Amino acid sequence: MHIHRLIISLFLFLMINISTAAGQDLPQETYYPWKSKSGLFGYSNPNGKLKIDPQFEDANFFTNQFAIVEKKNKKGVIDHTGAIKLDFEYDKLDLVAWGNETIAITCKSFNAWWKFNKWNFFPGFSVMGGTNDKRIVDTKVLKMNWKVILLNTNQTIIDSDHKLNEYPFQASDIHRFQDKILINNQLYSNNNGQIKQINSGITAILTDSTLLRRKVDDYQILNKNLKPIDNTSFKVPAQIIVEVNGKKKKLKTETINAGTKVTLNFMEDQQQHIFAYPDLSKIFPKKIDKYFNQETEAESILSHAQIIYSVPNTAYFIVRSFINNEMRFYILNQNGTWESDRRKTKDFVILSNSGRVLYPDANGMGIEDALPKNCNVKWIEQTQINKSWFKITATHKTDSTSLSGIFDITTRKWVLPMEYTSLETLNSYPNLWRFELGSETDFKKKKYGLINIISSKITVEPQYNSLNANAKVGTFNGEKWDYFYVNPLNGKEYRERNL
Repeated sequence: MHIHRLIISLFLFLMINISTAAGQDLPQETYYPWKSKSGLFGYSNPNGKLKIDPQFEDANFFTNQFAIVEKKNKKGVIDHTGAIKLDFEYDKLDLVAWGNETIAITCKSFNAWWKFNKWNFFPGFSVMGGTNDKRIVDTKVLKMNWKVILLNTNQTIIDSDHKLNEYPFQASDIHRFQDKILINNQLYSNNNGQIKQINSGITAILTDSTLLRRKVDDYQILNKNLKPIDNTSFKVPAQIIVEVNGKKKKLKTETINAGTKVTLNFMEDQQQHIFAYPDLSKIFPKKIDKYFNQETEAESILSHAQIIYSVPNTAYFIVRSFINNEMRFYILNQNGTWESDRRKTKDFVILSNSGRVLYPDANGMGIEDALPKNCNVKWIEQTQINKSWFKITATHKTDSTSLSGIFDITTRKWVLPMEYTSLETLNSYPNLWRFELGSETDFKKKKYGLINIISSKITVEPQYNSLNANAKVGTFNGEKWDYFYVNPLNGKEYRERNL
């Protein structure tokens, strides 16, 4: 059961995700990728003074003192002096900052021809004939080698081979816990630049001071010293039994509902107390009353439940259920009664895996009354910079065109009005957002710029046909694209212009 995939905004804020892009504090002067007239990239300081000569086919911002660059369609890593730290031999490469240390996640493909049992005999054989392939055997066994490397000391932390299209190590799966780091359920410490594995089976960071560890089928909560907080252990039950309006009801933890696999993230301790993961402190009720609305049955709410959340620091659970072709939320008290006052959970935000807000809805957040006329909310996303600010995307009822803005649910006012065709934040500048005005359908004619949502000041005028999350922009002259970088704070272009 993939309990670690459940995403609740409170726990995401307690988990410290590690930045992998531009805008970090560097021990030296910040360098920007700078493009020469030859099309090759080097690096300049913020004033445009060249620091590393143009020699790379592509370049990225520095993560601490290292940057990913490219030659002959292969990726490598250089340091702040331009010296090669990892040679140009990788198909995929990502960098993750761990304080002043930098971790590289590398991947390169190779032919494991020695794996005879994987050879393809008579690869061109066809019962219908018609092939010119007369080979008896195809010895290509394509594999991918993944490594996780501490760049400061060149220490390899993980070295693993996998099939093509298997991606076991992602930057998004690396999290910091206290002064340690969690990579794919393995916890590591850093002692003067030497990485050591100190614990395995860590399935989740519950809070900023507790972890969840798995041993076979048992789970235990560990404190910051990696010791069990008590003797309590948990299991993932195949089903739980609750009494609903006086009748026993079995709830399976995994079901198929309307053709979709549904997983209810229950955990059970030795005393058979039930909890809704990841909140392992509040007991789920075993006796549940009838629903206060006579038209809705409590048994039906639970039978069609898609998600059951525990609202932290309250007595409530929220049940998301699909009844009568409509998805709705229901509030359940831990004493087994149902709550009609949604204000009891108004400050609680539930996010989907994609980052969209599931709860509360647009009406509960006060958005619908503030929308332009003839608009319907399509989705809502919480911003990084302020937990009360939400990106709202809506569509016109008449022509289905899209509009975006940023709404403050505390003041019930727009931070940015609903007048942008699109809005997306930069990776490491949560206050800077890429915006597009107008509804141009041809992507080669679109115009993007950057705006500071705190000051509402435009930092990059909308003049570029593309602009990604790392402030790499593109212009199309009618025949070909030209890509280069800009300073997101002031719009300065880092390139040598053709005369």
